[in-house]
Amino acid sequence: MIILLIVSALSIVFVSCKKKKDSKDNSQVVWYSPEPGPNGTVPEVVLPDYIEDSVTTYITIPTGVNPPAINGEFLSHPHVLIHSTIDNDTITVYNDRYVAFYSANYTDADYVDFYGKQWDDEQGEFYQEVFRKLYVLGTGEDFTCYYLTEGYPNDLYAKQATVFSGKWDESYGGLRDFQVAVILLETSGNPNLAEPGSFRVLGDGDGLAQDTAWLSGKRTVSDNVSVSAEDAFSMFRIR
Repeated sequence: MIILLIVSALSIVFVSCKKKKDSKDNSQVVWYSPEPGPNGTVPEVVLPDYIEDSVTTYITIPTGVNPPAINGEFLSHPHVLIHSTIDNDTITVYNDRYVAFYSANYTDADYVDFYGKQWDDEQGEFYQEVFRKLYVLGTGEDFTCYYLTEGYPNDLYAKQATVFSGKWDESYGGLRDFQVAVILLETSGNPNLAEPGSFRVLGDGDGLAQDTAWLSGKRTVSDNVSVSAEDAFSMFRIR
C-alpha cells in the first residue's frame, strides 16, 4: 500500500493506520509533510528535480499560496492506473479510494487533515489512514497536498512520497481531476523493492471523485496505531 524523525522545519503528521493482520515486520514508519518550497511549490525532498519532469507528465501539480479551503469526503471510482514505471504492472483498475480533506480545524487554508481508506485484498480488510496537518498548496480551485513515508522494510531504510492533486469547489459535487502520485525515492538497495525513481499515478476514471459521506461524522480515529514498514512500502514490492 502505502525511521528518521526530522524536527527542524517540518510539519510532523500524526498518523493512524489500521494494523495489518499477522504482519511479520513490526518496525514502525513515520509520515510527515515537509514545509513547501518558495512561492508554494512542492519541496524537492518530495519531488526531486531528477524525477519531476517525468512525474508531471502524468499528474498536474498546482502550486501557489492561495489554495481552496477543502472540506469534504470523496470517492474515487473507478480508481484507475494512469501511468506506471514498474515492469509488468498489469493491474489497471484498483480498489475504490476513499479520501477526505478538512481544513476547518485551521485558521487558513494552508493545512488539511487527511483521512483515507482502501480495501486491501491481501489482508481482507480496509487499510485506513489519518494524517494531521498536511500542507496544501494551490491557487483558486486548484490544490496539491503531499507527505513523505520513511521506514525500514527488511531492515533497510526506504522513503516514498505521496502527492494528491485536483480541483475543488462546493458546487462541483466532488473533486475534479482527482489524481495521486506515489513515488519511491530511496531503498538502500533493497532487492525486494523497485528501483528508486519508480512511480505510479492513479486517478478517478470519470474525472470526478464524487462527494460521499463515508466517514459518517467520525473524525476521531486514534493517531497512535502502528503499521509495519513492509505494509507501508508494499506498493513497490517486486518479490
